[in-house]
Amino acid sequence: MIFFSQLLRVPIIDSKQETVGRLKDIVVRAQDGEYPKVHGVIFKDGKHLSFIPYQFIETLSRGEITLNKSNSWKPNYEPTNDEFLLSRDVLDQQIFDVKGIRVVRVNDLQLVRIDNGFSIVGIDISNKALMRRLGFSHLPFFNKMESKFIDWHNVSLVKGSVGSLQLKTTHQKLQKLHPADVANLIESLTLPESTRLVQSFDKETAAEVLGEVERKYKDTLLEHINPKALATIMEEMPTDEAVDVLKDLSEHKRIQVFRRLGVRKAKTLHKLSGYKDDIAGGLMTSEFMTIHKDLSVEEAIKLIRKDSDNYRSLYHVFVIDDEKHLLGVVSIRTLLLSSPKQKISDRMSKVVRTLRIHTKAGDIARLMTKYDLLSMAVVDKQKVIRGIVTVDDILRLLIPDA
Repeated sequence: MIFFSQLLRVPIIDSKQETVGRLKDIVVRAQDGEYPKVHGVIFKDGKHLSFIPYQFIETLSRGEITLNKSNSWKPNYEPTNDEFLLSRDVLDQQIFDVKGIRVVRVNDLQLVRIDNGFSIVGIDISNKALMRRLGFSHLPFFNKMESKFIDWHNVSLVKGSVGSLQLKTTHQKLQKLHPADVANLIESLTLPESTRLVQSFDKETAAEVLGEVERKYKDTLLEHINPKALATIMEEMPTDEAVDVLKDLSEHKRIQVFRRLGVRKAKTLHKLSGYKDDIAGGLMTSEFMTIHKDLSVEEAIKLIRKDSDNYRSLYHVFVIDDEKHLLGVVSIRTLLLSSPKQKISDRMSKVVRTLRIHTKAGDIARLMTKYDLLSMAVVDKQKVIRGIVTVDDILRLLIPDA
């Protein structure tokens, strides 16, 4: 085992026992499911940088690097898309410790011989690593200090020059985390880093993560996300969350985003954004499912299966007539336990607690608590359903930092 800091600036000796330069960086090649392998080294000879492939390296040690051939280097080497440089792209950078769900800094890198070469297996995030880099490893207290290693497989790069590597590893690992955990990581980054990371996600993941970022961070972050990317993300957001995003934007940014939204989404958001945040109209989402009273249970279940992917959560469906008046509500559980041929009108509950557009958030919370409800329908004077308010919406308003 050897540390990258122990190799920096060591002399490189060719087969004629001549010093060709000193190590400036190490080129590593990324491989799916494996530890990244050392592909070669970069050395500085005066003002010039040159690359030596690993096949010409005889020994790689903290004292010196020896070569099995002379004149084996390539001047002005440019890494390929699956390569990165340890000093330039990784050392001192921030990384996601996916297992520990935190952002840490790379203080040193651990190299281990595997098969016929060296691979990067771990990252040292300890103060001991910093002392090693500063050349204090000879001091008596150094050996008493503890190293803190993170396995390379448990991290994702936050930034680096090789975008394809960064985004690939980030997606593979961060997509396994809960959006709230990813949001916590984003809040630990600098603004450019968090902006770049959010924009690198697919639109569904970005929408979920943005929904979990705390408001004090989100307001600034939203202003820095590209308007086109933000509009794409908002298309995937529940309407109530998308409305909140619009309200947080500056007027100039809001106009830019509106121009890039789909007509249907823009129309819905424009209407809902006119309501205050603390009333049913400002809290409600237009993502709810209705079924006609004359459908059979079997027909209703088929319809739910077809459309369920369009909804964040689906516990109840609302029953309407030809004029879209709200007549009742039926739970998914009730449908599953009912005879397939029964009519929805025979299985629905006709006792439906509803809200009006201007019902206050405090009153909504009391009603939901009193009747143990997960959601409530918002209706107009004609009892046509306009949206629903969920318990999540109320909790987010009443406990914004939760």
